Amino acid sequence: MFNPIKCGICISRLTARVQGYDPREMVKDCAWKTLSKGRGGKAFRNCLEKKIRNTWKDVRNPERFVTEIWKEISKKCGG
Repeated sequence: MFNPIKCGICISRLTARVQGYDPREMVKDCAWKTLSKGRGGKAFRNCLEKKIRNTWKDVRNPERFVTEIWKEISKKCGG
């Protein structure tokens, strides 16, 4: 079951870095956009990957970073 408080705390403590960038704001934005539309983990991962590609053009292999971030937060966010 989704727990927004635990999810928010987990995102704020996110330790993953994307080639030196801090992805926490993107993760929060995608999490809330996904949840507000009643969508799940796949939609979240797609949103985050798209944001990484569009914001940080020099990042190689954003899929790997999305997978790493998803593993870190999925249990807390009800994934």
